Amino acid sequence: MIFKNVRSAIAVFLAAALVLVFSQFVGAAENNCLLQGVVKDSSEKPVTGAFVRLKNNERHLTFLVISQAEGRYSAGNLPPGHYTVQGIGGGFQSALSEPVGVTAGKAAKLDVSLTTKQGPKLLPAWPMKMPEAQRPSLPKELPEGDGKKFVAARCTVCHDAARFMAFHMNRDRWQDTVRGMRANMRGAKLRDLTDEEAKTAIDYLSANFPPTGPPDLNSRLPRFLLEGKALHYRVVQYDISDTTQNAEPHDVAVDPHGNGWVGQRIGKLGRLDPNTLDFTEVSIPPGPARADAQRLGNPQIDAKGMLWVADGPNGRWLSYDTNTGKFTAYDWPKDARAGAGGNTMALHPNGTIWATGANQARMFNPVTKEWKFFETPSFLATQEPTGAYGMTVAGDGKVWFAEDATDRMVKIDPATGKVEEFKIPFDGVAYPRRMSHDARGDIWVGLWNAGRLMKVDFETNQMTFFAPPTETPGTYSVSVDRKNNLIWVSEQQADKIARFNPKTGEWVEFPLPDSESDPRRIEVDQNNPNRVWWSGNLAARTGFVEVLSGN
Repeated sequence: MIFKNVRSAIAVFLAAALVLVFSQFVGAAENNCLLQGVVKDSSEKPVTGAFVRLKNNERHLTFLVISQAEGRYSAGNLPPGHYTVQGIGGGFQSALSEPVGVTAGKAAKLDVSLTTKQGPKLLPAWPMKMPEAQRPSLPKELPEGDGKKFVAARCTVCHDAARFMAFHMNRDRWQDTVRGMRANMRGAKLRDLTDEEAKTAIDYLSANFPPTGPPDLNSRLPRFLLEGKALHYRVVQYDISDTTQNAEPHDVAVDPHGNGWVGQRIGKLGRLDPNTLDFTEVSIPPGPARADAQRLGNPQIDAKGMLWVADGPNGRWLSYDTNTGKFTAYDWPKDARAGAGGNTMALHPNGTIWATGANQARMFNPVTKEWKFFETPSFLATQEPTGAYGMTVAGDGKVWFAEDATDRMVKIDPATGKVEEFKIPFDGVAYPRRMSHDARGDIWVGLWNAGRLMKVDFETNQMTFFAPPTETPGTYSVSVDRKNNLIWVSEQQADKIARFNPKTGEWVEFPLPDSESDPRRIEVDQNNPNRVWWSGNLAARTGFVEVLSGN
């Protein structure tokens, strides 16, 4: 009887697996549509190196391809449907086309002519925020109005007023921002706002810092035509905001099957299948936090498909098996100095789970259920905020993280518990964000404010800087193609993803389709390193940049 039940269970499992594989195969087979044509200038001459953006509103998908020799562009692997098309390049753009229908197995054709001047260039900046160069012009004090005294007292507990005075957002976005800050306050064990206090803050902020208007989607695309290796790539983008409100996909991770997962601040995981281009969402198990107070952290996925993520508002860390769909919750220690939420997770080769948060590093052993916390010498000495941001594991097994508030790098020896700090030797504010490690085990860090990429030799602790071609790029996160030793960097303020070859010193930048896409986090698919996933937090987008042949 037991043998029969086992056989039945195996049969059910295999049948389910076959259904999943077959559905993915059918979905991928349907996405074989082709739209092609020629990009021309106002005199009908072909244009090479222009951008061609295709939008499928029914599927919430955007594609970006580049025109090749003789101005020809080809957008393949499209799902059936209707697409609007626009060409942009050399400071000119075409009109937005009428919807063009494409069907499976057939090639549709549409030529575009670049006859209109591109609009004003949008300076590098945080989405919906004043460019850094203009920040000195901010008023020294908050504007007068109901709620000023309250906002000055409560909203500056975690940061100065200049941080939010530079933003210009509508009421809904300010409401989302206050909601997120309340979740952070609870996670940091600070007194939460009452609903009436939150309304006071939202009323004041939305009245005094309203939006300046939606940006032109083309305003961050270069005014020059692409050349060389930059010609050979495409972008696939999914707009989560079309179906899910306030998603805030701050982070992205890739599973062993090549699917991109985003941790959404609303308490959901999202998955984009690169074959079917279907986006699905998974709600986390209920916890004590209110539905409007969820805030998932940075997901990380191991080689077996186990996803880990911090669930701060609910006081726990979660693991999620991407193969079986099973969640497991691990309660946060009641005697911990700060809450369970944080910034970045890292998976150690020894099986322990690490994260940053509240000026410290945290470690959890899933086997022994043991938690450990590592405070830095500077925080212990001063009790002043030092920050705790990006994190990775070096070639010798030491764990590194960034103290973004004090421009330091921290190294922890898991075996001895020894903690060392190293000042970043940059003349100015570097503001280290996310990091990764290469095949040798050296550390690569995005210095957001400095606009630099930094390498840390894990043996000597020596730090070296590299500048990308774009000025004020907002180098936010780093992911390494360890097969080819290529360093990928998100240029968050410029809406680009860049690739650096440390052997040759060559940079190649790949612009994203839309301005203010907010590419915070990127991750290379190590099984398919020509594909780099990204997530756009405030824009609620995710997708991937795919390097094509010839690059």
